[in-house]
Amino acid sequence: MALDVNPDHARPWIAAANPSHPSLIDTTHCTDELFGFINVPMAVWIDENGMLVRPAETANIERSPLRDREIPDGLPDRLAKMMREVKEIPDDSESYREAIFDWMRNGADSPYVMSPDQVVDASRPISNDHARAAACFAMGEHLRRTVGHDAAVPWWREAHTLFPENWTYKRQAWTLVTTPEGATENDLIQGPNDVYDGNWLDDVVRLGGGKSYAVRPRFDRPER
Repeated sequence: MALDVNPDHARPWIAAANPSHPSLIDTTHCTDELFGFINVPMAVWIDENGMLVRPAETANIERSPLRDREIPDGLPDRLAKMMREVKEIPDDSESYREAIFDWMRNGADSPYVMSPDQVVDASRPISNDHARAAACFAMGEHLRRTVGHDAAVPWWREAHTLFPENWTYKRQAWTLVTTPEGATENDLIQGPNDVYDGNWLDDVVRLGGGKSYAVRPRFDRPER
């Protein structure tokens, strides 16, 4: 499932994957509100009875090749710094993938399955500011769709202020102003711009660097 207010931005990635299952595009970021997603990729586990058995958490299943790529000499300082921060992002892809396979094999007996109380305890609490940020983002999305992009900006700026750790709110807003018009893919660098105070690299550094970027630094088996 993709998070993007513009479905056309997600279609090339879906086409490249050529999936055999339906591909959903969450144009209103309602999964942020329902499950607590604050970045991508994230996932929840829902069993065959519709029960949530793991809360929202980082859901990488493959190691990014960027982690092992040498940083070439002569790169612009900002791009080199960005690559260094990417290398610092915790990588739990192998253990997370193994956990999924264990759940597939063992179902409710998997040690990675949580009880309802454990899911609640492990879930990110919703503060008043976070609830207000969700309302601001929703208002901005509505205005972008019905009035125009400029009408959304003040509301999205407020969402960023109220919930600075929510990267889906930030990256959605940034990419709309940093992606060149007519581009077939979103700008993933999301650098400094004249519309918003923040950008990907500066905000990552301000919030603790790449090592703090993942939602769950480690993927552990819960206590049973």
